[in-house]
Amino acid sequence: MMDIIALMGSPRKHGNTDMLLDEMIKGAEENGHNVIKYYVSDLNVHPCRGCGVCTMGKDCVFKDDGFEVTHQIANAEGLIVSTPIYFGQMTGDLKVLLDRLFGITNNPLIPMSGKVALIFTHLGPEGYYNQYIELTKTQPFQMNMHYEIVDVLVAGSLGDVRNQPNKFTEAYEIGKSF
Repeated sequence: MMDIIALMGSPRKHGNTDMLLDEMIKGAEENGHNVIKYYVSDLNVHPCRGCGVCTMGKDCVFKDDGFEVTHQIANAEGLIVSTPIYFGQMTGDLKVLLDRLFGITNNPLIPMSGKVALIFTHLGPEGYYNQYIELTKTQPFQMNMHYEIVDVLVAGSLGDVRNQPNKFTEAYEIGKSF
């Protein structure tokens, strides 16, 4: 059994991105894993200020929700990150939280590794954001966090994702592969 943290990066609860995330979580849970889901927009997360305290083996100076969630991510063996692509990138709230992982990945006293699955939803045609998605997989997930990429689900040209039932099946199967 694996502990997995699931980050819902969209502020739109029950929207396309959230529905796909829930299906991936369902697959992981049916495979015996424990999943904790966070709506990132509900968290109080102070942006990293690059002070460097963490590089000296000390905890982040901000004791907010970002502190708690990043430590949970470091202790979990798996991570699911789900975000729509707004204005060419992940949501701002998600980016702020992921930046706080600097305090974990640069702390020599906190080893970090695991598996990650990514969900990206957007309005562009399929393939439109492939370069951004590849860059995001590499940095921060592979380079800084040393995560193995389980898979990436991309749902483009969205209206209502329920019109793409194959995407729900794909999300579920990715969740099962943890």
